[in-house]
Amino acid sequence: MSICYLNGDYLNIEEAKISPLDRGFIFGDSIYEVIACYDKKPFKLSPHIERLLKNLESIKINLELTELNLSDIINQVIHENNSKNQVIYLQISRGPEKIRDHTPQDYPTPTIFVSSFPMKVLPKKEIEPIEVIMQDDFRWRKSSIKATSLLASIMYKIEAKEKNVSEVILHEKGLITEGSVSNVFCVKNKVIKTPSLEANILPGITRETLIDIIKKSSYELIETDISIEELLASDEVWISNTTKGVVPVSKIDNQAIVNRQQEEIFNEILELFMTEIQADKNQ
Repeated sequence: MSICYLNGDYLNIEEAKISPLDRGFIFGDSIYEVIACYDKKPFKLSPHIERLLKNLESIKINLELTELNLSDIINQVIHENNSKNQVIYLQISRGPEKIRDHTPQDYPTPTIFVSSFPMKVLPKKEIEPIEVIMQDDFRWRKSSIKATSLLASIMYKIEAKEKNVSEVILHEKGLITEGSVSNVFCVKNKVIKTPSLEANILPGITRETLIDIIKKSSYELIETDISIEELLASDEVWISNTTKGVVPVSKIDNQAIVNRQQEEIFNEILELFMTEIQADKNQ
């Protein structure tokens, strides 16, 4: 049975309840984070909390908790649950109100929820490439904010499930943005590229970690525009996110087979990523 945190209490998740008038439930008026935990240690916790606090500020949710308080709560939830490797979900909404109104009250009390689930897949060297499809990016114009209003992503994932693929890579005006729940990297002639943050994408923590790793390696990394044609002509394509780490792509739209060099560079970067996980645990 999973133990979660809700507004000051640690309790079984089946017992956790919020008001049906909570603005997170009614409007998706909330911010969330997903944090990987390896061997009971949260991975890159400080960058996750820093992004969370920045996002809360951007939508004007006033939170009196400090970064240290949030770290303590997250670590306690990890401790309360038995799984060695966990996925931590943290959500903070603007809170409940007496009536449904688009305009928030002046001083609502935020709802703070932290839960834990066993991590299904760990980063490993023998990882199977995935198949993806491409779709037009019809999401809102502030994808850099990690808001819980994720209907567009749900629609993309339903489409992916119906077509028996793992992810949807999005594009806008002929340029790649990101995956429905991931960031995108590609390789051509041993140069690694990823869309820049100006492309209306989420500044993923795993993305940021990979960029740091690549910059310390012998490979060149460029944050730049990537056209659909350029992606399809790549030697390698990868996606990255918190729950999966970094994963190679084998097919796009069931016809364009990439990774023609047998994920040569991917395997090197994956090994460096796994080393970074170990180093983070030892800090």
